[in-house]
Amino acid sequence: MTTQVEKKHISINGVGITCYCAGDGNDAIVLLHGAGVDSAMLSWAEVILLLSGRYQVIAPDLPGYGASGRIDGEYTLSFYSEIVKGIIEAFGGKPVILAGLSLGGGICLNMALVYPELIKVLVLVDAWGLFDKLSWHRLTHWFIRSKLNDNLYEWTNRYPSFIRFSLKYSLFGDKSKVSDDLVAEIQKAMLEPGAGKPFISFQRSEITPTGFTTDLFGRLEEINVPTLLIHGTLDKAVPVKGAILASKRIPDCEMHLMEGCKHWPQKERPEEFANALQLYLGRKL
Repeated sequence: MTTQVEKKHISINGVGITCYCAGDGNDAIVLLHGAGVDSAMLSWAEVILLLSGRYQVIAPDLPGYGASGRIDGEYTLSFYSEIVKGIIEAFGGKPVILAGLSLGGGICLNMALVYPELIKVLVLVDAWGLFDKLSWHRLTHWFIRSKLNDNLYEWTNRYPSFIRFSLKYSLFGDKSKVSDDLVAEIQKAMLEPGAGKPFISFQRSEITPTGFTTDLFGRLEEINVPTLLIHGTLDKAVPVKGAILASKRIPDCEMHLMEGCKHWPQKERPEEFANALQLYLGRKL
């Protein structure tokens, strides 16, 4: 495939944002990555190339991740939504196909509630917000505020074997997709100074003892844009039952289940993901 991915640098609300762009279609797809040490190219590199033949594809590194800038304040859902609003406006301001994985999916949900005029189609991939509580919610609330969580990245980045185990346990159903190169890429990201701080900040700002600061799950019925849910059936982080329930609450919603995938379905089977998305967009646009 000869498509070139171009790197563009923009500034949104005083924060430097790096975007990876390809294609020149009439409709723009904005792809938002997940949390941890994720980034645009880590989650979306394969999908960008598969979609760029028909669409303008824009995949930003969110603040605190990849090559984008960091802030001294809190990484809240509201903060990220304002950044994404600014990115859409910087690329012309027309309504986009907004897709997000995990944390990125939560940002997409919030955008659909706060700035629906900027969204033509919503695509939620194993998204944050498809639940009213986490599994072991009170224990998680304690853990994210503990010193254990503060030091987790520093401890685990020393051991490629632990990174490999985590990928197989949480992100990939097909364990053969966990390559040495991928483990090395993630270890490199984890070794960056303060690598875990943005996600820790997000967790501490959004997870309360009894629920969430931003109630996305309770407002799913308010979403008024066409929505596609893509979900790995074996996801442990966001169990598929949440996606099934959300598909019944969101008024104009379809769902594509990726059998045997976990929390990184678009990385595990990018061709299936891209085909499912393009078939849906073909019907809706």
